[in-house]
Amino acid sequence: MLKRMLAAGLLLGALALPFHVAQAADHHEGKRVALFLGPTDDVYLGAINKYFTSEAGTLGMKVTTFSSPFDPALQAQQIDDAIAQKYDLLAIQILSQKAIVPPLLRAKAAHIPVVLIAAPFTDNSHDQLYETYVGTDNTIAGTLAGQAIVNALEASHRKTAKIGVLAGAMAEGNAPTRAAAIKAVMAKHPNYKIVALEDTQWDPVKAERAAGQLIARFSGQGGLDAFYGMSDTIANAAVQAAKSAGVKLGENGLVIVGGSCQKPGIQDIRAGTMVATVLVAPSIEGKMGADAVAKVFDGVKQPKRQHGPHEIVDTATLSKYADLCTF
Repeated sequence: MLKRMLAAGLLLGALALPFHVAQAADHHEGKRVALFLGPTDDVYLGAINKYFTSEAGTLGMKVTTFSSPFDPALQAQQIDDAIAQKYDLLAIQILSQKAIVPPLLRAKAAHIPVVLIAAPFTDNSHDQLYETYVGTDNTIAGTLAGQAIVNALEASHRKTAKIGVLAGAMAEGNAPTRAAAIKAVMAKHPNYKIVALEDTQWDPVKAERAAGQLIARFSGQGGLDAFYGMSDTIANAAVQAAKSAGVKLGENGLVIVGGSCQKPGIQDIRAGTMVATVLVAPSIEGKMGADAVAKVFDGVKQPKRQHGPHEIVDTATLSKYADLCTF
């Protein structure tokens, strides 16, 4: 089904391309877009920046990227600077649900449209401040990761299980939504319990340390049965911690599921040390984001939330998605 969706999306993109090229001189050529992301040395965000900038360039737009080390105050200052420089549109990854509101209000007052990417508002109370959100559906991502864990535990005939969650930044944003989603999955399987949730701030070093501590903590209780790492770099950190502790990995050992189909996850699935990840492709999201910006300039009405495709990536589907997940 997803393969057909991707094919259809590519076909629609190909059919739409002449329209965008034809309209570039009228609506896109020379438009200045400010793109605000967290640290672009992060593999995932760097890929979004690459594909967004490339696609926007083909549509005649000029993109300037402003990167922040997950610092909401710095992002707010950067946005204010872009407003003062009268950019034509702001494309923003929200770093703080609260801190972003004042600069968005100032952008609205300056009549500068906003497109959100990579991280949405967690509710609909600020819909009037932006045109559309393009990126991951974190509820689906967390749900699919939870289902992948359940599938592996059931395949190994485990009646009960203890699960550790290595979360991103739990203060707000994507991580709490994914955490709520996996908790909802496990609520339907009450014998599979989440016994620990660690905030790793999306940091693999912190994740490996947290995973090692949890493995040691539960070693006297029969051990953990599974980890959910909200990104594949975090899930890989759990793999490394388990190897250091001499813990057996895989469907019949410690089940590890990732969250954003990155290169380490693909390598771990091939090696049998991770059982699955979830398709979240920055190449698709970056291109979709640039296309959404183009549609704003065209005056095209768009849904408030637009999501890339999501699916469980495991040994059965790895060949389909390995290239999309390697960036």
